[in-house]
Amino acid sequence: MFLKYCGFQTQDDIKYAADQQIDAIGFIHYPKSKRHQSIDEIEILSNLVPDTIYRVAVVVNPADDIINQLLSRTNINAIQFHGDEDRVMLRWCKNKYPDVKIIKALPADDAISERIQYYKKDTDLFIIDTPSIHYGGTGQSFDWRILEEIKDVPYLVAGGMTKKKIQEFEALHLNATGYDIASGIETDGTKDPVKMKEISEYIKGEKQI
Repeated sequence: MFLKYCGFQTQDDIKYAADQQIDAIGFIHYPKSKRHQSIDEIEILSNLVPDTIYRVAVVVNPADDIINQLLSRTNINAIQFHGDEDRVMLRWCKNKYPDVKIIKALPADDAISERIQYYKKDTDLFIIDTPSIHYGGTGQSFDWRILEEIKDVPYLVAGGMTKKKIQEFEALHLNATGYDIASGIETDGTKDPVKMKEISEYIKGEKQI
C-alpha cells in the first residue's frame, strides 16, 4: 500500500518520517492552512527527503508562477492539486514537467465518479478526501462506501486516518491504493513519532491488531 504522510513543518519530523518506509512526504503551500510552508521553507525541508520518497507540494488553485517556482527552486517532484483546478492546469503542468507526478485531490461527494472521469487522463494519482469549503484538512472521515464504485484508477484515502480507522477501512475490501495522512500522525497539532511509526509498521510491516 502507498503511504503518504503530509503537512510537515520541521526538519526533525521529516528526518524521522523518512525512516518509516513511507512513499511520499507532503508540504502544504497554501497560506490559509495551519500547516502552510513558504517556498523558501519547502526548499530547505524537501532537500532532507531521500530520493526514494516522493516530495509532494500541496497547492490550492495556484498560479502558473507558483508551480514554476516550486519545481525550479525546490526538490519537489510531485504536485498535489487540492483546489478547483481544471484539467487544463494539470495538463499544462504534466506537459511542462513530464517527470513530475500529478496528484489530484477530490471531495468524496455524489459527483466523485464524474470528477474522476474528467481528470483521469491528466492525473497519476487521486486523493479522495472529506468534503470541505476549506479544501481538506478537516481531520474527519467520510462515508467510505462512496468508494465502492471507484475501480479503475489509483487513489489514496484521506480524512483523519489513524491505525484504527485504517483497520476499519480494510474490512470493507475496497480498491484503494493507500492512505494520505496528516492529522492522524499528530497529537495536539504536532507530528507524533509514535503514531508515525505505528501506522508505517502496520502498513509496511507485519500487521498486528
